[in-house]
Amino acid sequence: MAENFRIDPVRDPAVLKQKPALVLNADYRPLSYYPLSLWTWQDAVKAAWLDRVQVLAEYDNIVRSPTTEIRIPSVVVLRDYVKPQNTVAFHAVQFILAR
Repeated sequence: MAENFRIDPVRDPAVLKQKPALVLNADYRPLSYYPLSLWTWQDAVKAAWLDRVQVLAEYDNIVRSPTTEIRIPSVVVLRDYVKPQNTVAFHAVQFILAR
């Protein structure tokens, strides 16, 4: 998982086809709306195992190790609040179109 896993959403659509997890901030708002804040199921399971998130909803699928099994999270809430970015993702596009 990336060092800034709390603020780095996954942007690769091919990866997200396999059980993505919606990531909500501690105030239950998405970290970002466009692109929507999603993690791979692997990152969501790791964050849940490390108790960095609270799991709100799960898929029916289960992943197993020799000693543990866990349901794949589909919606997670961060335990610590992450301050939203002040910049808008499409700000540069507006500037280009204004010219």
